[in-house]
Amino acid sequence: MWFKLFRIKNYRSIVDTGWNELASDNITGLIGQNESGKTSILEALNSFYSGKISDDILRSDLSLPEVSCSFSLTSAELKKFFSEKKVPEKILDLIHKSGQIALTRTWNADMSSYLSFGDEQVREFYMELEDKQKAFEEKTLSGLYRVLEEAKKAEGDRGNALMEKEETKKELRALELILARARKIDGKKPTKDTQNQLQKLLLEEERLKKRFEKKKSALESRSGRLADLSDNSRFAQLCLDTLDELDKAKGLWEESYRELYDIQIYFDSLHTEREIKGIKGKLDMVNANHLKNDRKLEKSRSRASFSVAVTSRILKGMDPSEAEDLVEKEIRKQAAYYSEFELAEQAFMHIPIFELFEDFSSLLPNRIDLEDIFTANSAVEGFKAARNFLIVSGLKSTFFEERSSRILKQKIEKLNNDLSLNFQDYWRQNLGKDNKIEIHFELEHYDNTHPDKMGKPYLEFWIKDEQERLYPKQRSRGVRWFLSFYLELKANAIENKDRSRVFLIDEPGLSLHARAQEDVLAVFEDIKDDIQIMYSTHSPHLININKLYRLLAIQRAVEDDMKSETVIFDPRSLNEASTDTLSPIYTLMGTKLSDHQFVKKKNNVIVEDTPTYYYLSTIFSLAGYKKEMYFLPATDVNNVPTLVNLLIGWKLDFVVLLDDDSDGNRIYRELRRTHYHDNDEIASRKLIRLDSGGSVEDLFSTIDFKNFVLHKRVGITESNSEYIEMNELSKAKLASDFILDVQNNKIKLEDFDDETIDNISRLIKKLDNVLS
Repeated sequence: MWFKLFRIKNYRSIVDTGWNELASDNITGLIGQNESGKTSILEALNSFYSGKISDDILRSDLSLPEVSCSFSLTSAELKKFFSEKKVPEKILDLIHKSGQIALTRTWNADMSSYLSFGDEQVREFYMELEDKQKAFEEKTLSGLYRVLEEAKKAEGDRGNALMEKEETKKELRALELILARARKIDGKKPTKDTQNQLQKLLLEEERLKKRFEKKKSALESRSGRLADLSDNSRFAQLCLDTLDELDKAKGLWEESYRELYDIQIYFDSLHTEREIKGIKGKLDMVNANHLKNDRKLEKSRSRASFSVAVTSRILKGMDPSEAEDLVEKEIRKQAAYYSEFELAEQAFMHIPIFELFEDFSSLLPNRIDLEDIFTANSAVEGFKAARNFLIVSGLKSTFFEERSSRILKQKIEKLNNDLSLNFQDYWRQNLGKDNKIEIHFELEHYDNTHPDKMGKPYLEFWIKDEQERLYPKQRSRGVRWFLSFYLELKANAIENKDRSRVFLIDEPGLSLHARAQEDVLAVFEDIKDDIQIMYSTHSPHLININKLYRLLAIQRAVEDDMKSETVIFDPRSLNEASTDTLSPIYTLMGTKLSDHQFVKKKNNVIVEDTPTYYYLSTIFSLAGYKKEMYFLPATDVNNVPTLVNLLIGWKLDFVVLLDDDSDGNRIYRELRRTHYHDNDEIASRKLIRLDSGGSVEDLFSTIDFKNFVLHKRVGITESNSEYIEMNELSKAKLASDFILDVQNNKIKLEDFDDETIDNISRLIKKLDNVLS
């Protein structure tokens, strides 16, 4: 798995870098002026891996950092790394299509962070699932309240019906008493009035009986309705109770988290063993309480989710037992697939390990307290280097527990003899071929000159050669840097045998001699097949002029305003960066010119841009062209006149090769007018145009362009250069990929068809005619 792309948001001067691609050959350089944001990019990528940030990286608008990284992923790796569960089909399709996975780390206000999986399309997929789940829960919750409201109303309706029935029953009984008296009176002395009165009472009795039956029927109906709702309302209330429990669990979790966060911040600020021991017990207790609340929260969340799912189905009329069985099956089915969080965690276990190599922590110190190493006190100078030394030496804390000072001294002497390190492959300056550097360490104890540490052990380091034995800081910075970097490489290889690695190196050439800086670049070249390198530099000696595709130019959006945001220019847009930002490139070009490494006195060919330089250098090499010739790339066609004036000023011979397009023809006319008196015959000796009717990519036939440059089967009806422009493809990336294929012997001249070979032959002949 290789690191491919990154995007950084809200990190110091960075607002949003957008997605930026790393160099395809694993060495990416960041160039730019001081305070441009180079170090922030390296630290942001290190924060992505470590999850740690500090207050000083937060922007003034308090926007929270977010760092995204994309990694290559083969089908075999996908199958191997994600074997415990199933990956959703939609996610699989997206991964297979792109051949990459993305991870994003987002920070919260309390500086905690979380990982999310995938790019925008993957996030949309999971957001859709979340939205559906949220809509389902909201609908279910609405249904719960509706059922409870209906049950409450039904209970009220039943109460009203019962009261009305009882009132009607009372009226009926009262009427029956009156009717009995009326019958008794009518039986003794029947009159027309008593009979009329009796008749009215009988009619009223009939009406009340009907009313009573009606109220009785209404009561039965409402009782039935209440009975129907009572089960649902009971389940609804139980569901609401679990949701209340979840809210309480969240409250307890947040309370214990805040307590743990505060005490952890305080604990991290402590330095002495006494202070640390004094607070360690409380930290452990608070941490244990938070873990307990975390488990409670997880259980409450599971119960609430289960209850909501079951209750939703019960409210739709499903039998409770059937609803529980169905939900359990759905949970098991869902659990068979990775969630977004699980995908992120699983992927993070296999991405490359990011290591930030910085002078303060990574350079070997003169001495370091043993306690600081074993308590991982990263705030101490040289901590990483000392830790790396112990890892490379295979030393554990038990090594220093030997009670016999004589035996311990013997062990250390033997270990020092076994740790002789030969740096001749990487370090050439001031060292003879037979000279070897040895690193020695000794275990010492503080005396009464350090009363606060008296009796405590510390390690003392020495760098020894055949002449003298000195502290690391007494050695040249170059020796110290290379030795410490070597320890970093070795320790990392020991600790992470099965993981690829990304080294983030801030200003590796700082204070090193120019030759030593070139040695640093040689080290990078040597390890790039195993370790990806991203480094920042001001130095032209840490740039390969033949591989400008490795560079990202970093500057402020407003150059003179250090409060403006950081912007990044990739290789295809380097010409948009400022002169100050590109000064290492221009300095290198001047250096190479002055010592004749980059150009010669004659046969220099100025071309429009870097991709043209890549293609032509590679094509002429493939063709076996023997004449000495140097292609000199401008960063843009508009910069060609500047290079022409530069070479004229240095009295160096040259020709100019321009594209046969509108921009190329415009520069041709300008140079013809300003340097060759508008005389085509004179100009033709110095100004050459591609006769392919376009750009360098049009040297290839359409078939060869698809096979060896695009690596795609597509229909192309326009010219190759027009296809690149219309599809917004990176010319620099296509060119660098082409170079790598040639360097890896994947492409030979005989692989091209007749049209391509004819175009190349005509160009070689045209240039050969004007070169000395």
